[in-house]
Amino acid sequence: MPKNYSFYMFGVFLGIGLLVGLAFPSVLQLFTQIPPEDRFLLYLLAIAAGLFTGAAIFLVNHSFNRYIIGHFREVLARVQDEDYSARVRFSGQDMLGLLGNDVNCTLSQLKEKSEEALHDDLTGLPNRQFLKQYYRRNKSRLAEERTAFLFFDLDKFKDINDQFGHLYGDRVLVKVAERVHSALAEDEFLVRLSGDEFLLVAKLSEECTGKDLAEQLTSLFTEPYEIHDTFLQVQTSIGVSTAPAHGTELGELIRKADFAMYKAKKIKGVTYYISEEKMERAKSLADGAGEAC
Repeated sequence: MPKNYSFYMFGVFLGIGLLVGLAFPSVLQLFTQIPPEDRFLLYLLAIAAGLFTGAAIFLVNHSFNRYIIGHFREVLARVQDEDYSARVRFSGQDMLGLLGNDVNCTLSQLKEKSEEALHDDLTGLPNRQFLKQYYRRNKSRLAEERTAFLFFDLDKFKDINDQFGHLYGDRVLVKVAERVHSALAEDEFLVRLSGDEFLLVAKLSEECTGKDLAEQLTSLFTEPYEIHDTFLQVQTSIGVSTAPAHGTELGELIRKADFAMYKAKKIKGVTYYISEEKMERAKSLADGAGEAC
């Protein structure tokens, strides 16, 4: 059975009040003469006053502690929801202020480490862990709104590494990330999943479909990339899935977009492929054919 510390503290305050009430008449008698017939009443009044004062001080202290602890619990609840921007409002040189300073310092360090853990070291883009966290927080909203997941990688990227070296290949990834990221709308974000695999997450509308997003993304690869004073033409293959049409779980949406991307790679002239229930319709820029998702 959990302990009720408030009950214990209430007993302590009442005990202190009782001791003060008992001691008061004795101390008072040192300075004045109290008639014997009045001593019993004085003791009763002193004890009652001591118990009342102890209870009142306990209530004031309990209310203050409840407010303080409640604020700390609110901050901890936000941290548990992975919101490391939460801060304690108390600061100063007393014990409570020092505790608030220590907590805020710890939260600042957690936020810094969280930012590092949620972003890719090479490109600075959000990583897979960021994507999982984002999806957990926005799953209910994504189930109601139409959201596109564009899975893409760089065609023959291994050949680039083999021909020019991995440092050159890393620079290619950075340049691709910079170009795509600079073209994103406010409600879109780009994730580097691993290697040369990226995922673009974007909200859909009547004016902007999965097909439109795939074509916009493909257009970013028409111009060659300047890498170390050389120009390299980079090609990409894109697979598109949408929530909630193709699922509501992140793993399922990524898997279907990934599968659609490999369908695009296998079909000659196809740049992107829109995921369907049976995966039967390909999208090609070469002939201008396309279906909205």
